[in-house]
Amino acid sequence: MISNDRGWTALLTAGTLLCAALSLGPALLPRPQVPAVTRVNLPPPAALPAARAAQEPPSYPVTASVQPLISGRVNLNTATPEQLEALPKVGPSLAAKIIAGRPYRSLADLDRVKGVGPAALKTLTPLVTF
Repeated sequence: MISNDRGWTALLTAGTLLCAALSLGPALLPRPQVPAVTRVNLPPPAALPAARAAQEPPSYPVTASVQPLISGRVNLNTATPEQLEALPKVGPSLAAKIIAGRPYRSLADLDRVKGVGPAALKTLTPLVTF
């Protein structure tokens, strides 16, 4: 029975020391060094004005052996499926839906095509014609 009391006493003493060490630990350890944060305002990116960017469709170089699928604005009423798929955000199924919805007279007509949302319409506006 004596050894059991000694065991409990040793365990309580160890627990007390552990609690004391944990409570004093932050005071005994050095504080971590925190880097200083400096915020610098960057200049705005140089970009084309939105009106100018909307008026100029991309044009791609042509060589004797390379003919781009699209160059300039794509006419939605006469474009092939391959030409429509070359447009951003247009895949094979959307190209088929665009062909099925012909003829187009305005962006409102294109907006009625299922799968053409506001983001796609904004991207396609400077690239297409009717």
